[in-house]
Amino acid sequence: KKLNYTIIALRALKDNYIWLIHDGQDAIVVDPTEARVVEQYLQQHNLSLKVILLTHNHPDHTGGVKALCERYTPECIDNFSQQLADGQILNLADLDLSVKVVLTPGHTLEHVCYLVDDKHLFCGDTLFGMGCGRVFTNDFVAMYSSLNKIKALPESTLCYPAHEYTANNLRFITSLDSNHAYYQDYAKYLLMKLSSTQNSLPTVLADELRYNLFLRCDDHHVWAMVGAKSGELINDEENCFVALRQLRNNF
Repeated sequence: KKLNYTIIALRALKDNYIWLIHDGQDAIVVDPTEARVVEQYLQQHNLSLKVILLTHNHPDHTGGVKALCERYTPECIDNFSQQLADGQILNLADLDLSVKVVLTPGHTLEHVCYLVDDKHLFCGDTLFGMGCGRVFTNDFVAMYSSLNKIKALPESTLCYPAHEYTANNLRFITSLDSNHAYYQDYAKYLLMKLSSTQNSLPTVLADELRYNLFLRCDDHHVWAMVGAKSGELINDEENCFVALRQLRNNF
């Protein structure tokens, strides 16, 4: 029997999210930006930290690891100091959870997402609400195929990015797409979420597939939009993705 667990968003820095999964006793934390925020929550709710999952090795994702490890001695899982395999199942016994490794290089070489119970995807800086991460590796092919891996998941998958970028990403999209009516329902829903909880996440994969241009680079309408804005000839999905990411970098 699966235990009941809760997923909590802890805010850190300007726009980071630290995701914390707990069952009332034991906790898993994803990308602990700062130790203090996590410690506070653990103490308030009398939780024991068992596992740290890291998506990649940027300081705004790993900043709290050292202090948390000294205090709680959790198991720490990442793909930069150890070798994780695509599709590997991590059995995190304390929370009776199945956690599947999804290798997603592109933002960084070792970037990995974690799929919990086949329905919660902790996607770090690979996928954002209405956007995707910068391609620091310059390997756009790898990044695009990582996004395609996410696209192949069930549409009901809930995605938990590590930053609150959704509203700004939607502004970028509507600067490209003159058909603003297409986004109206989603924009209303986003505004409602942000005004009630200051949090747009998690985002449902079905919405990302419908509205996120980075997941629509196989759509000829998107080719036309990106071509018109970038002045480039867009004739396949990969050059659509590269041009789109460059437009977003300069937005």
